[in-house]
Amino acid sequence: MNPKLSIIVPVYNVCAFLEKCIKSILAQTFKDFELILVDDGSTDGSGEICDKFADIDNRIKVIHKQNGGVVSARKAGLRQASGKYAGYVDGDDWIDHDMYEKMTYYMDKFNCDLVMCDVAHESKSLPLSSGSTCVDIDAGYYDYENLKEKILPKMLYAGDFYTFGIYPVIWNKLYKREKLIEHQMEIDENIKTGEDAACVYPYLLSCESLYFIKDLSLYHYRQSQNQMTAAYDDMYFERFKSLYSFFSGSKMASSPYSDQLYYYYAYLIKTTISNELKKENTIPFSKKLRNIKEICEFTNREAFLAKVDISALHHKLYFALLKLNKPLLLVAGISITRFIQRILK
Repeated sequence: MNPKLSIIVPVYNVCAFLEKCIKSILAQTFKDFELILVDDGSTDGSGEICDKFADIDNRIKVIHKQNGGVVSARKAGLRQASGKYAGYVDGDDWIDHDMYEKMTYYMDKFNCDLVMCDVAHESKSLPLSSGSTCVDIDAGYYDYENLKEKILPKMLYAGDFYTFGIYPVIWNKLYKREKLIEHQMEIDENIKTGEDAACVYPYLLSCESLYFIKDLSLYHYRQSQNQMTAAYDDMYFERFKSLYSFFSGSKMASSPYSDQLYYYYAYLIKTTISNELKKENTIPFSKKLRNIKEICEFTNREAFLAKVDISALHHKLYFALLKLNKPLLLVAGISITRFIQRILK
């Protein structure tokens, strides 16, 4: 008999945190689950930890595969899943003991397509760019009409720049497995920036209902140093363009909510430029400026900033400088803004 729930954990070089993650899942008060650990070519002993736990609990399946990235690992886990519901946990995070008891309860009670909760952010020194760990909607059940009225119009942009209506992460949510397969399998495995959003938002568009458990941070997020966002990534701009191409060809781009994508692109362009200015980027300053100029040219060519209305003065100034395509002036403006922000803290 198939389990009700499949929990999929992509694992890549998280040896220091993996045991806590797995133990938090095995300690769930909800017992009818299978745990699928996908060792994505780890080189630090994480794969051996997966095997050790599989030997002591027959609910655990382990997949060992060549490194292909988190999308590849999630797909591999989902192919092996057999539960009615499915959820993801990252290998360096952990969850409260009753997270899936609460989530499956609401899934069963309302037969909804999605249940989500708030997130406890455990890496205070490395905050998520949204600046918040809470979803900007009211608690409770949303039928299709309420989804269209209250959720979908602000899922990527809640009215303030850098603020999402629905947290753009895949792991604080519980899905119907068959529906999740439709969306997860469509994602190009080369998408390694915004890969959560590429699944979450199209899934939301297909939902008939959802339930939000507010003010209960059942998922504990930890951003470890081996994650891509913690250091300079010389492929970040290329990864952004892959995501941009994916969304441009998606159903969301032709939906009534397509305008929200422009705010998401603007948000990601800022992170793309910030990536070039990280202290870990040791390339010559002239090369940094050329890279930023290329980013500005792409942004102006695609013209999505023209469709963004942002009220905050410092964001307005930032994008005005970006549109001028003067990298040196833009970098100077960013440096001055950061200096002022440090003084005001």
